[in-house]
Amino acid sequence: MRSPVQDYLDRLVDQIRPVDEGTTYQAVPSAASMDRNLFGLALTTVEGHCYASGDAEHPFSLQSISKAFTYGMALEDLGPDKVHEKIDVEPSGDPFNEISLQAGTGRPDNPMINAGAITTTSLIKGRGGRDRIGRIVNTFSDAAGRGLKVSEPVFKAEDKTGHRNRALAWLLRSFGILESDPEPSLQDYFRQCSILVTAQDLSMMAATLANQGVNPATGERVFSPQVVRWVLSVMSTCGMYDDAGNWAIEVGLPAKSGVGGGLLVVVPGQMGVGVFSPPLDEHGMSVRGGMAIKQIATDFGLHYGDVPPLGRSTIRARYDLSEAPSSVPRSVEALQALEVHGPECRIIEIGGDIGFAEAETLARAAVGLPASVRTLVVDVRKVDDFGRAAARMLTHVVRNFLEDHRDLILVDDDTALTQSLLDYAADTEDGALPDPMPETTTWSTPATANAAGAGASGGGAGGGLAGGAVDSFTSDAAVSDLAPADLDGDGTVDAVEPEFRLFLSRSLALEWIEQRMLARHAPDLVPTGDQEPKRSPLLEMLNEEDALTLSAFMETRHYRAGQVIRRAGQPFGGIYFITAGQVELTSQGSGGRRYRQAYLSPGMIFGEIALGQAGRQLTTVRAMGPVTTRVLTAQVISALEESDPQLAIKLWSALARDAYTSVEQMSRESGARFE
Repeated sequence: MRSPVQDYLDRLVDQIRPVDEGTTYQAVPSAASMDRNLFGLALTTVEGHCYASGDAEHPFSLQSISKAFTYGMALEDLGPDKVHEKIDVEPSGDPFNEISLQAGTGRPDNPMINAGAITTTSLIKGRGGRDRIGRIVNTFSDAAGRGLKVSEPVFKAEDKTGHRNRALAWLLRSFGILESDPEPSLQDYFRQCSILVTAQDLSMMAATLANQGVNPATGERVFSPQVVRWVLSVMSTCGMYDDAGNWAIEVGLPAKSGVGGGLLVVVPGQMGVGVFSPPLDEHGMSVRGGMAIKQIATDFGLHYGDVPPLGRSTIRARYDLSEAPSSVPRSVEALQALEVHGPECRIIEIGGDIGFAEAETLARAAVGLPASVRTLVVDVRKVDDFGRAAARMLTHVVRNFLEDHRDLILVDDDTALTQSLLDYAADTEDGALPDPMPETTTWSTPATANAAGAGASGGGAGGGLAGGAVDSFTSDAAVSDLAPADLDGDGTVDAVEPEFRLFLSRSLALEWIEQRMLARHAPDLVPTGDQEPKRSPLLEMLNEEDALTLSAFMETRHYRAGQVIRRAGQPFGGIYFITAGQVELTSQGSGGRRYRQAYLSPGMIFGEIALGQAGRQLTTVRAMGPVTTRVLTAQVISALEESDPQLAIKLWSALARDAYTSVEQMSRESGARFE
C-alpha cells in the first residue's frame, strides 16, 4: 500500500510543476542556465522517514540557505552574546544583498542578509585539524546525513561576480565588524554558498533543526537545543528578507530561501521540508517552492497559529485479535479458529493530540502492515484533539484499505473524528466515503424501556452520526447480520465487499470482526438461527446427558424488541440461555451516560455474573429484536443442589471454568494493550 504522504507529494508536484513564472538567478552561469522545469519536493519527519517526489535528487547550490547553519555554528562556538556584539537579530525589510549597516555601530541587522552572513562566516575559526571551510562542510554534512562537497565551478563564478559582496565586506572592515583582511572570510562565504545539495538533503537538514539539533536518521547531534531555538527564531523573522511579513502570515513557519532555487522549511518537533525549483520571484525565492510550502502548510494545518497543544505519544498500543479477543463467550472450536486467524486483524489504539507528525506515524503504521492483515481497527477514543492532517491522512488510509479489499474499522465513541473524515472526503474530488454506520437503531431509555424501539437513524457524509447521550443511546446494527454468509447454500462463504465501519466501543467492533472472521474461515461455527442450550459454550463443558437434563429444567421466555430483560441492580434471577435473537448489555458510566458493553447472540448466556459477591445484576440486558431464551432459574438451581448435588457441582464447575476463561481473555487483552 502506498503512503498517503507520498501520494500527497506526488499530486502536489504534478499540480504545481506546470507553473512557469519567475526567472532563474542570472549572477551565476550554472544557475542561470538551469532547466526551468526542474521541481523537487522532499519531506523528512523527526523520526527520520523521508518522502520525496519529482526532481528531489537533482543537485543545486545551497546559496543563502547556508546562512542559517553557519549562524548556528557561530552561536555554538562563541555563544549568543559574543555573536550579538557583531550581528543584530532585527528584521531589515531589505533585499538579501542590500548595502545597509546600522548607523554608528556598523552592525548588520541580522545574519540572514549578506552583510550579516559574511560577518557570521568570519566568526567561525578552524578547529580539530580542519580549517574554517572544512568545518563548515563537515557540519553541513552532519545535518544532511551524508557527505557534501563544494562545487568549484559555482565557487569560481561566485568569486568572479561577487563585487557587491566584496563592497559589503570592506564596509564591514571599515567599521571593525570584520577584524582583519576580509578576503579569506569572503572566499569561505562564497564556498559555503557553493555547496551542492538536493531537496532531500534540505529536508534532512531542516528535520535536524526540527529535531532540536539531532539528525533524525543518524542520531548525531549537530546543534544544541538552545542554538536551534535561536536559529529558528531568526529564520522566522528574517529568513525570507523583504517578504518575511507575508511569509509569517501565509505560512507561519521558520524558513530560508536560496537563489539557487532551494527552499528549506522547518516544522518544529514534526518535520523538515526541502524544495527545489530554479525560477525565482522578486524576493529571490523559488516560485514553485513558495507555492508548494503554502499549500502544505494549509492542507496540514502547520501554521503556528493553527497548531494545537502538543499531545503525548500517538500510538498507545498495537496488537492483533489473537492477543486480545472480545469477551464474547464462544465454543472451544470457535476460540481455536480465532486464535489461528486472529493475526488477520490488527488493532491500533491512538491518543493525545493528532497533528501532522502524529497522523503520519499512524499512516505509516497502517501502510506497513503485511498483506495478510485483512482488517485494521483504529481506536481513537483517547484522541484529545485533531486537525486537518488527521482527517486527510485517515481518509487516505480508509480509501487505500477499501481499494485493497480490506476492512477498516474505527472505534470512536463520540464520532467527532469520524464525522471529520466524512466531511473532508465529501469535499474532495475522490468523493464521499461509504457510510460507516448504515444501520442503527435507537432504543428508549430505561424509564420507558417497555416501549417499542424507535426507527432507524442513519449517519454518513450527508448528515450527522448518531452517538451516545445521557437520555438515549444508539445500538449498532445486529452484529451477526453484518458478517459474510453462505447466501446461496453451496457451503462456501460468498464474496463480500470490504467494509468501512464505525463502532462506539471496542468490544462491539471486535465482536463484529470475530463474526466476520468465523464466517470466512469456519462458517459452521457461527451461531445462526435457533440454538439449543446444549450447544452453548457453558453446557458444552458437560456431557450430553447432563446438558439435556439441565435443559429439561429450563423455562422458555419470549421478549419483544427493545424490552428490558434484566435491569442493573436486580438480584440473581437465573442463567439465561439465548436460543434466538440478540441482546445488548449496557452499563452506566460517569455523568449518567450509558455505554454498551457487548452484544450476545444465540448460544450465549447472561445473568450468571449476578452470582458474584455483590449478588446483583451489573448490566442492563435489552432485547435487540424478538428474543427467545431458556432460563435455568435461581429457584431451580437451588432445588437442584438438594435433589441432584452431583449435577449441581458439574454446573458450578462449568460456570467456574467459563469465568476463568473470561479472566484469561481479559489478562491477555491487558498484556497486549499495555505494551
